[in-house]
Amino acid sequence: MFSKKRPATRIAIDQFSSLISGSLSLVGDVTFEEGLKISGEVCGNVRHKPGTHSLLALSAEGRIEGNVSSYDALIDGTIVGDLVVEHLLELHSNARVQGNIRYRQLSMENGAVVDGTLNRMGDDEETAQVFELPRPQVREG
Repeated sequence: MFSKKRPATRIAIDQFSSLISGSLSLVGDVTFEEGLKISGEVCGNVRHKPGTHSLLALSAEGRIEGNVSSYDALIDGTIVGDLVVEHLLELHSNARVQGNIRYRQLSMENGAVVDGTLNRMGDDEETAQVFELPRPQVREG
């Protein structure tokens, strides 16, 4: 009688091994593994160590100006740069991304803003497809 829904995929947050607090502003690139929570500001690239199951959490007060990569990501702050997430990306209501996003799975709340393209990765990362909508014709006269 009732249809069975698959439970929504959610990211489990046990603990973060690294923290950039709200009172910290960092200039330079950051490489991390395991969990990284950013509540402050990073001016530089934030990248996970390839081959690890990392988690990046950017709080509503957090800001990253640079390219970002992670296995899983919870974004509720601002990113000015491209974002690549190998597994699950959650864009929360305060998320602001000015750049292109590549992801495998996406969850996006009302209020999140993306100023760029969203590109889904396939099973093989190189097979990701990008579809562009035709541009509207402008009539003169």
